[in-house]
Amino acid sequence: MPDPTTQSREKSAPHRALPTEKRIVTIDEYVRDWTRIRTREEIKLSRDNQEIARGLADGVTRDGNTLWLIQPAGKGRSMFTNQGGILAFRTNTSTPSPQI
Repeated sequence: MPDPTTQSREKSAPHRALPTEKRIVTIDEYVRDWTRIRTREEIKLSRDNQEIARGLADGVTRDGNTLWLIQPAGKGRSMFTNQGGILAFRTNTSTPSPQI
């Protein structure tokens, strides 16, 4: 008589790997000197660890005190000044990663 544990293993379906979940990894790089921000770079602005704006850089004054962002979702072009605790981050979206 065959062993019942062997029979159940033989009848079970082969193990199939689940598809790997792909995630977009965003790497934020702090930009201390706003004169280093280039047009068309994706920039995130935050204050007190809260994001206040995000968009594509449209221009920076020569002294780095003023930045213009073109924001998504119909928010348009906005001007921000480098004061009051506003921090700028260059956001670079990497290729999808199978694991984090």
